[in-house]
Amino acid sequence: MRVLGIETSSRRGSIALFESGSPVVTLCHEELNAHAERLLPLIERALEQAGWNRAAIGRVAVGVGPGSFTGLRVGIALGQGIAVGLGVELVGIGSLRAMAAAVPESRAGTRWALLDARRGELFAAAYDAAGNELCGPRAVEPAALGALIDAVSPPREPRLLPRILVGEVIEALAVEGAESFRSPETDLPHAALVARLGANAAPPAAGVEPLYVRDAGATLPKVG
Repeated sequence: MRVLGIETSSRRGSIALFESGSPVVTLCHEELNAHAERLLPLIERALEQAGWNRAAIGRVAVGVGPGSFTGLRVGIALGQGIAVGLGVELVGIGSLRAMAAAVPESRAGTRWALLDARRGELFAAAYDAAGNELCGPRAVEPAALGALIDAVSPPREPRLLPRILVGEVIEALAVEGAESFRSPETDLPHAALVARLGANAAPPAAGVEPLYVRDAGATLPKVG
């Protein structure tokens, strides 16, 4: 199956064309607040590089967050439009799950995917080497991260050692007993992993929805 992956949950917007277990073309940008303008041209360029036409796409996979509210809306809307236009399935993939999946499966341990959530918090989720979710996405203060990790993957439990932290935010973190793993695909969510996971994901019965984890923090203006 040929899959188009779209990921817009962070400042990086990325797309990937995926076929037979491997990425064919991946492209990205990191221009702030430009996902709406940059993603469609990236898709067209990727199709040209791969020698595909749009009709070759058999499924669309999109990162659903958590992450940037605006970015998620842009990515999901784009994915929905392309899927409807081509008459293909649309699947949603957790952005933290995609980060964790970029750690080589041969490396034992719990993958803790971390993303800047603003407001002094991190988005965090944990997965085992097979991709099973051990701790669902949530917002956590950095000072509380160590306690959360110990609760989910105890340091004295050999079955779950080591605890592997991924995400560019780990550069500023110090978590006792945890290892760090850095790569372009784990520092921020990437469409290559969204596409890979999306190739085998079950389409949602109720459609793809963003995973916000918390509200936008906006307040309504006072009246009167």
